[in-house]
Amino acid sequence: MKVFERATRRADIPIAMSKGFNPHPKLSILLALGVGISGIDEVLELELLQTIPAETLIERLNSQLPDGIRILSAEAIPHYQKNPVLDVIYEIVFKDANLLKNLDIHNLLQQTSIIVTRTKDDCKKTLNIRPFIQEIAIKHNSLTLSIKITPEGTARPEEVLQSLHLNGRKESFEITRTKVNLYSYT
Repeated sequence: MKVFERATRRADIPIAMSKGFNPHPKLSILLALGVGISGIDEVLELELLQTIPAETLIERLNSQLPDGIRILSAEAIPHYQKNPVLDVIYEIVFKDANLLKNLDIHNLLQQTSIIVTRTKDDCKKTLNIRPFIQEIAIKHNSLTLSIKITPEGTARPEEVLQSLHLNGRKESFEITRTKVNLYSYT
C-alpha cells in the first residue's frame, strides 16, 4: 500500500484522508487475496477530494509508480456504492495436467448446493457456495473459475477445488486471480 500512498502524494493527487489522531490516505485494494494466491488485475479504490479526469489520474499515477506496476483504467463510482465488484476470474494452473482428466465439473455445476465449513476464531460457519460459482472451464493444463461476489458472500477458489476433491494437492497447482469485473457506472 505504501507504493500507492507515495505515488498519490508525488503525483499531487487530491486524496481524502481518514480522520483522527493518525490520518492516512483513503485508498485500498478491493478483495484481499488469500495466502498463496497471486493477482495480475487488481482494483485500487481511492477517495478523492475533487474530480479528476480518468486519463489525467492514470497518467499522473503511472508517472510515479515503479516498473511492473501500472494503472490500466480508472472509473468514478458512486460514493454510496460500497462493493463495486461483480465477479472475479481465477486461473488455476496444474503442474500435472492428468489431475484435470477425471474432474466431474458438469456434475458439480448441476448441484443446487455445495456446503463448505469456514472456521474463524474457533467459530464454525457453514455456507452454500454453489450460488457463487458461475462457470468452471478446463483449458489445457488449467482450470478457469468465474466466481460471483455478492453482499451475502462469495466462494473461495480453494473451496471450489475442495468440492472437486483437489484440496489435498496444493503443491500441484498455482492460483492466480486474472480479472476483477466491476459494475459499470458509465
